[in-house]
Parts: sequence; structure tokens; C-alpha cells
Amino acid sequence: MTDTKRETFPIRGIRYYTPTATALLVARDGNVSIPYGGIPIPLLEEDFASLAEAAPSYDAVGRGIYQALRTNPDLPFAERYASILKEGYPHIIAELGTHIIMLDKKDVEVSYLDRKIIALRILALLEPDNPHLPFQVGAALFDRGLRLSGLTDSTVVIYQAERYLQTARRLDPGNAELLNLLGHVLYCLGKYEDAAICWRGILSQLSEAERSQLEFRLARMEGGEFPRVAVVDYLEAAGIAFDAYERHEYDEAAAILRDILDDQVFRTEFPVAELSFVLGSCYSRLAMPRDAEYYLRHALELRPDYDEAGKALAELQRSVVFPL
Repeated sequence: MTDTKRETFPIRGIRYYTPTATALLVARDGNVSIPYGGIPIPLLEEDFASLAEAAPSYDAVGRGIYQALRTNPDLPFAERYASILKEGYPHIIAELGTHIIMLDKKDVEVSYLDRKIIALRILALLEPDNPHLPFQVGAALFDRGLRLSGLTDSTVVIYQAERYLQTARRLDPGNAELLNLLGHVLYCLGKYEDAAICWRGILSQLSEAERSQLEFRLARMEGGEFPRVAVVDYLEAAGIAFDAYERHEYDEAAAILRDILDDQVFRTEFPVAELSFVLGSCYSRLAMPRDAEYYLRHALELRPDYDEAGKALAELQRSVVFPL
């Protein structure tokens, strides 16, 4: 039994076993023999504890590798681990695909979206030459980075989205849908010229509505109209403001959100009703009814069916007598 920490990624509940250089993993009732020597193999702690002097079982290796990849698809030797799963564990691959299909059928919360992203990243390891998989990963990561409930780590997540989309681009450089999405990601990261290059090359392939929208944005960019800071910085700031609001720190939350919404370029290009609603709610709690009314009305202008904003505005109007 060998426990090694060389070139391994520490994972709670996992220990590493290093087989001999010529070790073979016998799979599928002896019909497949997979070389797996020379690299540390992740095992669940209970499987490692039961090794004694024997090599780990087929099932133990599959369980350990699957758990390690679900924890961190970027861990050392991830490509080798994925190839072992591909050769010897078709039931695990099928489980991954089923998991993704189930999550695709509903509008999932961030925690479930994270699981979908992990599954897609593992599938991308299995088929490194398939551009569709890193495209899907990048799209899911971008979606994750824009979720209001997870804005505090949006910068890291959107940079990850760019990495996967750039991989897909190298594999499929002429994909207009991919380039359109990559342009939006680059724009959010403040890489405006790179975004413009993506968009200019695909305008003729887009629908009239999409083309008009991008032509308008490109014209603004050529005129030097950009957000004051990169969009991802505003997203993270909004996440900090939302957290402050939940802690009842209304002054801090209002100051951050007011600074964001004072940027007219950002406000025009990213009309997020929740920003105005939370800012209006802050002002309501700070006894600033005029400002509260303005931002609550703005939230409803952006989203007329925003029930929470409508109720907050009605309550404000019932409880406050505005001076003439």
C-alpha cells in the first residue's frame, strides 16, 4: 500500500495510492486491461484503509477517480483520470450524461448549476477534440457568473468561461454562435477590442435583431463609450452590496449600488431590475422616500411584472406623505 502526496491535489475524504509503473486495471469481467501505473490514484478513505497490501479494486478506483474529478476537474493528472473512466467505466459516463440532461430540463439554482458545470467539465476531459463540450462549459459558466445569487465570485467564474470558450474557438474557429457568446464574455471582462473582433466577423450570420443590437454596441464602442470599469467589477460590487443589504447595512449597500447605477453606459446595456429594487429598498429603510420611490419605479419600468417591487412601492406610498 502506497500513500503519496507527490503532485497531488488535497481533497477531503481522498487519499492517493501509487501503483507500480506496469500496473494494469482489469475491467469489464476481464475483457479490458487498462494501464494505470506511474500516477497517484485517488481513493476514498475507506477504500484506501481496506487495501492492506493488495491493489485497489476496479470499483474502488472508479469511485475515487469520479469523486476526485467531481471535486476539481483541473486537478493534476485529470486527463489521465478521465481516460481511465472512458476506457473502463461506461456506467459512470452514462451517469454524467443523465445528470446533465436532468439539470437541463429545469431552471436550476446556482448550486445545481455548479453540479452541471462539473459534469460538463469532466465530459470535456473525455473528448478533448470536441468543440461542443468546452462551448457548453463556457456558456454554463457565463450563466453562472451572471446569476444574482452568486455575483461575489463572478470575476473568477467569467474568466473560466473565457478559457473554455477560447478552447472551443481553437477547435471550431468559424462558429458564429460561439463567437457571439465569446464576444459578450470578453466585453464583460473589459477586453473591448477582442470583443469587437469576435462580433465584426459574424454580423452577417446573425438574425436581424441580434445584428442591430451588436451594431449599436459596436458603434458606441467605436465612439469611446464604455462602462467606467469592467462589467465584472460592477457585478462583484453588486454582490457585495446584496450581502450588505442582507446584513441590514443599508448605507453601505446604497452607496455601492448608487455608484453602479450612476454609470449610464452600464445602466443602459445591463438593465437589471434587481439593482434598482434593492437600492430603492435601502432608501426606504434609510427614510429617504423620494429616492426610494424613484428606484422602485425604475425597477418596475424595467420589469413591469416585478411583484416584489410593486408591493414595496405600494407600501411606501401608503406609509409616507410626500411633501408637495
